[in-house]
Amino acid sequence: MLQVSTGKSLATSKKLEEIQKTLPEGDITLSELTKVLSSEGVQLLIIILLAPFLIPVSIPGSSTPFGILIILLEIAFLRNKSLYLPDFIGKYEISKENILKLFEVLEKVFGYLEKISKPRGNLYSKRYMIVLNALFTIFLSLLLFLPLPIPFTDFTPALSMLMLSLSILEKDSYLMILGFIAGILTTIYFISVGYVGIEIILLTLNYIGIKI
Repeated sequence: MLQVSTGKSLATSKKLEEIQKTLPEGDITLSELTKVLSSEGVQLLIIILLAPFLIPVSIPGSSTPFGILIILLEIAFLRNKSLYLPDFIGKYEISKENILKLFEVLEKVFGYLEKISKPRGNLYSKRYMIVLNALFTIFLSLLLFLPLPIPFTDFTPALSMLMLSLSILEKDSYLMILGFIAGILTTIYFISVGYVGIEIILLTLNYIGIKI
């Protein structure tokens, strides 16, 4: 059965500080990174994978492997199975410098979120909410790695998933609700972008004499 611990634990920012001390030197593959973080659970790893999309600290080509890895993590979590990584994902390498940049981004983000986040309510411990949280994160991950050269199409799903994952780690039901609201608004934004894009394509085709 899917469960979330209700015992006292370190704040997420403190966990990140401890993890940084255990990282190996040099480049690290996603497979190695998942092993390092396996004892801390799925949510913390997802949060780390979301860091490049929260502010302009870009790791070129990262949205596809990171997005797929988040989906695989949530599927493994829902099935209570060990994570299996295909070679093209598991062998994706990140430099130690970039990993430390990711942690730096997260520390700044948590500096704001942990001021407003605290244990509240009990939604985070309900099995149906944990499942819904995971399924919605999978859906938002699909949006994340869509190759759209449009502003905020990485940031908005990443921020929504961050709130959903952090709500479980920090045991904050209010933050979980806020994450769902942000995810719904993100979905509306993507639908709007898609609609505008289709209209632009149709207008362009009509302009050059192609009727559809």
